[in-house]
Amino acid sequence: MEILPIKRKKIDALLKQCRHLNIFPFHLEQYYPKTEPHPVADILEDLMPDVIDQLHEMSDEKIRTFVESLPAETKYLIDLRTNESTDDTKLERIAFKYIVALIQREYISFKKIVSADLNESEVLKIYPEIAELLDKDGLLNIDQRFQMFDGGIKYKHHFFHYHQFLRRGYVSNPNFDFLGRFIRYYLESNKTNTFRVAIDHTRIMPKEFFAHMFERGGWFGPPFNREKLDDPREIGLFVVERRRPSLFDADGKLDRTEFLWSFRNGIKTFQIEEISNSEYFHDPYYINRFVHSERDTADQNLRHFDGAVKIYLNNHYEDRISSRITDSARSFKKIKLFRLDGEINLDRWIDLIAMFFRGNEMIIEYFDPDLFEETFGNKIRQYQESLG
Repeated sequence: MEILPIKRKKIDALLKQCRHLNIFPFHLEQYYPKTEPHPVADILEDLMPDVIDQLHEMSDEKIRTFVESLPAETKYLIDLRTNESTDDTKLERIAFKYIVALIQREYISFKKIVSADLNESEVLKIYPEIAELLDKDGLLNIDQRFQMFDGGIKYKHHFFHYHQFLRRGYVSNPNFDFLGRFIRYYLESNKTNTFRVAIDHTRIMPKEFFAHMFERGGWFGPPFNREKLDDPREIGLFVVERRRPSLFDADGKLDRTEFLWSFRNGIKTFQIEEISNSEYFHDPYYINRFVHSERDTADQNLRHFDGAVKIYLNNHYEDRISSRITDSARSFKKIKLFRLDGEINLDRWIDLIAMFFRGNEMIIEYFDPDLFEETFGNKIRQYQESLG
């Protein structure tokens, strides 16, 4: 994409406000032309004339070349037929699409997310006392000072965003299904359980801009067979592979999901890691969701549950693809996203696992094959038949 010599300070200001206020680049059209005061609308109103002036300096042929350099998803509404000149209305539309493309290109940087530095935290700049409430994994200890919503955490005059890896596909809105259940369980059991969750330190939202958002989606929390949960002999590795061609690849290309039970000193440990397909990477990283739990079999108590993402470097991921969770290659980094400790209800545990791995049908296939067949069997067969 061709880059115009626009003042970087204005672009950075727009990018920062979009991220703080959770405004995705393709939603910028809601803020231009400006209809009411708003930080994003104010910046766009100031920035647009700069871009339009740059376009006015170009010939029609140069403008066509410029438009062709824009990403396909951005330029599709721009009509530049060769027998038409570029009038002011068209230049304004091109200028706006260029700004959208520029913000889209820089809106999410997985390199910055993976290498996040608390010394640069936007949250701690405003509320330095929050540093005392972060554990060694950077998780925020939730207590009565905070009010959790599925779209963010209210603290004093702001909302904290949940970590980027707690968003759908790592790039969209928060995983409302998981977070909603996480919050409800917190409200029901915070006197006996401790709850911690990862927040995004690169952005923070003034409370007056918070809008509670909801999504509708079809996903199911599978029931769980408890009969052998406390049997120390019931351990080992179980692997569920995604059947291909797969209609589930639209939610993320996964190769398989690995489930591992182990037992030591009276504690039964359970781990789940989904293995991304080698084609499904973000910047130089492969990102796999991971869950770890501990159960005291003598007390019949699920005492610990945490979730994370494992980050693998592009040039080493083949080592993970070719191994299993029992002897897998070490990840480049593991980023903890939430943690519960205490006396965790089994039904809520299963529900939270299912929603944390939202978009991964293999979770249901492992926990309840009958439910999987009932829910997805016909859809899978119809999809495969449609492909011939």
